[in-house]
Amino acid sequence: MKTARKPSGNIMRKYYQLILVVVCFISIVTLLIYRHEYYRLRYVLEVLNFFGKPGLSEIEFCGPGFNATMLSEILRNTSMEVRETPPLFQEIDENFYSYSSFLRSYNKYDSLSPTYAHVIDTIVIGKADVTPNYRCNIWLENNSKPKAGRFNYKSISDVINNYRLYIFECSLSKNFGKPKGISFYLNDYNTNPMHAPINKVIQVNTKRKPRVRSNIKFVNNIEPAICVIPNRIPIVSQDAFIEFLVFHHLIGVDYFTIYDSMISEDVIKRLNLFPSDITQWEIQFYPLNYPFLFSKSYDIVRNAIELDCLFRHFRYDKEETNKISHVAVLSWDEFLVPRVHNNFKDVLDDFDPIRSLKTYIVEPLMFCLNQADDFNAEMGYPDITKKTHYYTIPQDTTPIKIRNFDTMTLFDDLFNLTSNVKNIPLDLLGAHKYNVCRDKNKFHPEGYNETEMQVFPHKFEGAMLKFGQNLVSNKIYRLYRSGQIWEKSSNDNVRDML
Repeated sequence: MKTARKPSGNIMRKYYQLILVVVCFISIVTLLIYRHEYYRLRYVLEVLNFFGKPGLSEIEFCGPGFNATMLSEILRNTSMEVRETPPLFQEIDENFYSYSSFLRSYNKYDSLSPTYAHVIDTIVIGKADVTPNYRCNIWLENNSKPKAGRFNYKSISDVINNYRLYIFECSLSKNFGKPKGISFYLNDYNTNPMHAPINKVIQVNTKRKPRVRSNIKFVNNIEPAICVIPNRIPIVSQDAFIEFLVFHHLIGVDYFTIYDSMISEDVIKRLNLFPSDITQWEIQFYPLNYPFLFSKSYDIVRNAIELDCLFRHFRYDKEETNKISHVAVLSWDEFLVPRVHNNFKDVLDDFDPIRSLKTYIVEPLMFCLNQADDFNAEMGYPDITKKTHYYTIPQDTTPIKIRNFDTMTLFDDLFNLTSNVKNIPLDLLGAHKYNVCRDKNKFHPEGYNETEMQVFPHKFEGAMLKFGQNLVSNKIYRLYRSGQIWEKSSNDNVRDML
């Protein structure tokens, strides 16, 4: 009797199942290999991001002509980490340049009843002899067509070299959605508003909850922040960079916002990656472009940066942790030096214990780097501890203004900084400016010689000497001096640029 043959379909089904098992096995092995290679590649990229990439020096300088398009290219091709929208000068027309835009938020406190649903304030530098006459468009989230806003403006500064600082205000009476951008264009029908440059807006609070005051003394902690801008000659050396950060950290400053395009963003990233047991500071970095001749527009650009700095720090509410209470704008060659006390908090406890003053002014003292070293200064200490005489000499200086956020509960308070002002006396705090003193009318890079320096009136001020030991003992400073942060030149007289 013949045995029945198995259907051929069952045999083929088994072959299909075998093939599927083999394909699944190969897929799993391939996936594991891909996953392994992916993590290896990611590790390599993390190492590259930490140590930086070659070729960055070609794009570090963002001088005249630098714009938002160039910045986006840099961000795509470097390891730069900018946490917030960077401020950038953009041309509205040949007379006015916008810098940064801030959206007032009315949702923080229910008690507020704003006149307009949205108000956007834009920091603008413009010709003092030209009246702003513009229209404005507000660009909304998930909407390709802007809404026309109501334009207004106000002057914020005096005339400086025929320039003035303005606030361009654009408002909407109805809430059509969340604003994302703002643009300005000429008030005529010959200009296409769609071609106007767009500023991305940064949301801020319109009100800050004040901190509770004691009947005897305002004992809340002080959290100062410093916004750093370039020197009048916009170059900073490695030594000056580290000395500035370490010194101000020693006197109690943990928050730095740097507006400078001569500093590599890789340097900022390395400093922020130091373990918390070495430093507790936080450094934010913004590249700085300027469409003007920097030496002639320095003061007006500095005013614009200060306003941007105040707007950004005001956005954080008093209910949040790590709240900034005081803000000052300094260049790399300016140092706030306590004379009697050792830190910034003790100076303010002595001078303004109830924090009632809106602005503290510190008059600058010029310490010439081309003066002879002090005989009492230790060998190997930084130059700022060796120059102990300040000179009465014609040099470009700017009074240092420390702004007190504890007196500002409304955003509009930022537009009235000229009231409630008082000078801090020298016996409490000095603003030391370290620069090479030279004849402003002649080009002489070395400045006055020691004999010529003796002609100018000068006075001893040794407040910086007492910080010398703490400065050179600081862990960050010692890492720098040992070459652990950057490779230092064997020639001590060469101050290599970052």
